[in-house]
Amino acid sequence: MKRIHATAASVAALIFAGGLATPALAQQTPDDDQAVTLDEVIVTAQRREQSLQEVPVAITAFGAETLERTAATGIQDVVGKAPGVTLTQFNIGEPQVFIRGVGTTSDSAASDPSIGVSIDEVSIGRAGASALAFLDIQRVEVLRGPQGTLYGRNASGGALNIYTNRPVLENTTDLTARAGSFGEYGVEGVVNRQLGPDAAARLAFRYNTNDGYAENVPTGEGLEGGTSWGARLSVLNMAGPWKVQVGVDVSKDEMDGHARIPVTTASTAPAFVALINSLRAGLDVRQSFSSPSNYQDRFNFGLTGRVEHEGEKFDFVSLSSYRNNDYKWRDNLGGLPFPGFPLLVDDQASEQSEQFSQEFRFVSKPESAVQWVAGVYAFRENVDRSERFIVSAALPIAPPSFGGDTLFTQQAENTSYALFGQANIPFASIWELTLGARWTHDERKITQTAVDNDNGANPPVGIPLGPTGSPYATDGAKTFEEPTWKVALSVEPIENIRLYASYDRGYKAGSFVSTAQSAVQAATPIKSELLDNYEIGLKSTVLGGRLRFNAAAFQLDYKDLQVYELLGLNLVTSNAEAEVKGYEIETALAVTSNITFGGSYTSLDAKYTSNAVSGASILPYNGLTLPRSPDSQYTLYIDSEWDVAGGVLAARADYQWQDDFFFDPSNNPEVRSPAHGLASAFISYETAGGLKLAVYGKNLGDTEYQTHIIKNVGIGFSVFGAPRSFGVALSKRF
Repeated sequence: MKRIHATAASVAALIFAGGLATPALAQQTPDDDQAVTLDEVIVTAQRREQSLQEVPVAITAFGAETLERTAATGIQDVVGKAPGVTLTQFNIGEPQVFIRGVGTTSDSAASDPSIGVSIDEVSIGRAGASALAFLDIQRVEVLRGPQGTLYGRNASGGALNIYTNRPVLENTTDLTARAGSFGEYGVEGVVNRQLGPDAAARLAFRYNTNDGYAENVPTGEGLEGGTSWGARLSVLNMAGPWKVQVGVDVSKDEMDGHARIPVTTASTAPAFVALINSLRAGLDVRQSFSSPSNYQDRFNFGLTGRVEHEGEKFDFVSLSSYRNNDYKWRDNLGGLPFPGFPLLVDDQASEQSEQFSQEFRFVSKPESAVQWVAGVYAFRENVDRSERFIVSAALPIAPPSFGGDTLFTQQAENTSYALFGQANIPFASIWELTLGARWTHDERKITQTAVDNDNGANPPVGIPLGPTGSPYATDGAKTFEEPTWKVALSVEPIENIRLYASYDRGYKAGSFVSTAQSAVQAATPIKSELLDNYEIGLKSTVLGGRLRFNAAAFQLDYKDLQVYELLGLNLVTSNAEAEVKGYEIETALAVTSNITFGGSYTSLDAKYTSNAVSGASILPYNGLTLPRSPDSQYTLYIDSEWDVAGGVLAARADYQWQDDFFFDPSNNPEVRSPAHGLASAFISYETAGGLKLAVYGKNLGDTEYQTHIIKNVGIGFSVFGAPRSFGVALSKRF
């Protein structure tokens, strides 16, 4: 095993020593405080229910109560509170999650995400196909490091697992109405009904709309807002050892377009700085010239069937799923008027995808001496994607002839098959060995075209295909196979203090790139990623259950990391070597039975260790920082709950901070996102009769921060996150 980075290892050693020393402190705790404990957190990271503290994996879990008290409505409200995680978003269909510096910005129809997203254990093939993920949620688990053994599809960098509430044998109804800043209002609800002694149904629904927190300058129309609605119906039936659950969900989003803002740096040409300052005089970062005709629309539909059987020697699970995702968007990539600024890029894309997956899983009984999981998995996905660039150009950026109208299309069929298994083997009373393996077979088939909609009337072909590229129509096919594995050894020398060391192999299949410059590039796949992750960790619960202190130190060695960079408006694709080193700390302390403090800290050193080759070009990445990899991040929170006047008063405050990071491999100044912190707060009161009033605020410091950057001519064309906002929710439980 390669040596863990010296700093990370030293810190880890101190953490372990501190953890082993804490029982002495626990003995000094007054007896009357022993009843003050943290709630146990149950997760299914290893496809069976376990305490968070027993799993030899770096994992953060957010339960329904935490999601409510952070006013979470989507992935973006949660993942930033987990160590080592960043989330940026190009558009509604392309959220970009990075964990420990691992992620992808590829939008190709023939590629996989680096971070696996699943809903109720169903892997989601396309990043934007999870609109209903935060409707009636039980918990969210964020797993860091390769998850290539147990999950439906390989997740080379980590996994984001979302679990919804299942139907229960009782009659309940929860209704919520909310209103907030920027003209927001909405309703949501959950209706659960018992259908008989062994059957139940559960309906969850939501509607929400807002005017947007940004505006188009010429018209005053809103941007960054819109309307969304969705519903999920689940039916559960139990018959002896059998349990069958069938679910259907549907959702639709009709969102406004982005408000892009040009951000200049010291390296931007002075003429462009002066021009942009003149065009944007008196405007703030949420006022843009992006067209009010821009949009982000999405429609999702899904069917899921889950069959469970409790056997005498092992249990059986069958998980079947069909999903359909249709989204389209339009974005002005500059956010400036033309010809005042000499480049206008109108980017329009649409994508239709459908996937079918089937998993058969066999699970050991809870009382088995050796806990194991084994199964088979099959996945098929069809994706039809198109992207059109209508470009107007002028000097000094490019001659007018370089403008044009270019359409790229992709029709892809992606197939994956896998066999997997994992066993947890206890021995010598305090030790446990985890062994896992997976064999994966991936197939890619694709047809790609690049079409000059001007039909050669204004040569050369327009940007981004021209001037060096030319129209094409080509096919490609490739098969990828790879074994992955997990080896972990854990020991509990003192009760509730567990140490572990693990070695994981991660894999991400090769892919065909989108918006290729030539038929050769379109038909030539980039290589599969391979990732070796070495990790040591501590899981401890001390001070009589009042303090949870978890830590991990890790090193990730990457071979053939898939790299994507926009040079001008041309997409450059390649493979490179990389190394990531770091450590993470998570803690929670029950100060009293009413108040809990907690937080996390992450230190990251993520670097390329080689240059990359794209065609005839050498990309000078060696020594540069991986995208979306801040050197440090931390979170802090205080959560409290009190019995007041026969009801429950609850309050929570959160703060998350991250260092600066780069949006692409170039590390250019214009793609640097400055360090920033975000604060939020929540307070609610619920009566004994189930009536609850909640008030919450987000970005209370009114911080200006970027959620996406595209670079061109030394300028970072950015989308800024929402300013300070407030909301109020009134709910009733029947």
